[in-house]
Amino acid sequence: LRCERTWTKVAMAEQQNKTMDATTTSGVKEKALELLPALKEELGKEADGVDDTNLLKFLYWKQDVGRASERFRHHMTWRKGHGYSFDDPPLFVSKDPALKKVLESEVLVAPEGLVCKEGGSVLIGRLRNNDMSDGRTPVDVARMFFFVVDRVLQRESTKLHGVTIFHDLRGLSRNNIDIRIPKLIFKGLFGTIPIQIKAVYLLNAPGFFKAIFKVLSMAFPSKMRARIHFIDDISDIYEVIDKDSLLEEHGGKSDHDTAKWVANLAEQEKNEPIDSLYYCLQKTSD
Repeated sequence: LRCERTWTKVAMAEQQNKTMDATTTSGVKEKALELLPALKEELGKEADGVDDTNLLKFLYWKQDVGRASERFRHHMTWRKGHGYSFDDPPLFVSKDPALKKVLESEVLVAPEGLVCKEGGSVLIGRLRNNDMSDGRTPVDVARMFFFVVDRVLQRESTKLHGVTIFHDLRGLSRNNIDIRIPKLIFKGLFGTIPIQIKAVYLLNAPGFFKAIFKVLSMAFPSKMRARIHFIDDISDIYEVIDKDSLLEEHGGKSDHDTAKWVANLAEQEKNEPIDSLYYCLQKTSD
């Protein structure tokens, strides 16, 4: 009887948590929609031609009109000065063979349905797959990163709960690294894209990577530095992400097919406009 009561309490607690999550999710959506007219008014002509789906991303990121409008303006300013990121050429895998090649090399993947225990989307990195000798450039790699982030922003799990990045650095060599890549990525990631990076876990980092990272991270916002964790055991990841949902190489059961994912996205792009930040600057009315 005592055991039965215990399980009943556990079940009630789980149901209560699910109800709270649903309430929170619903509240975030409602608040974002409520603030949307005020955001449009604040942006004025700057928002002309930008659809509600993209404007709402900035309100999901921060439910404050002042902060959301500031991030939107920073995004637009950055885009205008850094055409390589989204616009030149357009950040579409169907139109950029170099982007397709880097995506299919699985440096960074975002399996559909993979979320952390807090509900946010998960990106899995394997920098050892970044073969800089195959003709790819630092810009190609940076564009791959922006593409994955942009497409992951389509997901409700990202809009409402942000992302967790798990990077397995096993097998990394100096041939996989170009110091220009993080500089290109970080300039765009911090302060311009409306995405919440909840945590970054770096597994099996070699000594030379830690030394490089120590220097690079000095330019990170302090909040971001506090969210980056070096770990030495895969079991630490299981505390954050359900083991079974991870890739097979990390002890999970996911058989994510990157080539198929890329092909599906290319097919979606044939029916423009798609859900992408690309259209914040390249207006759908153009």
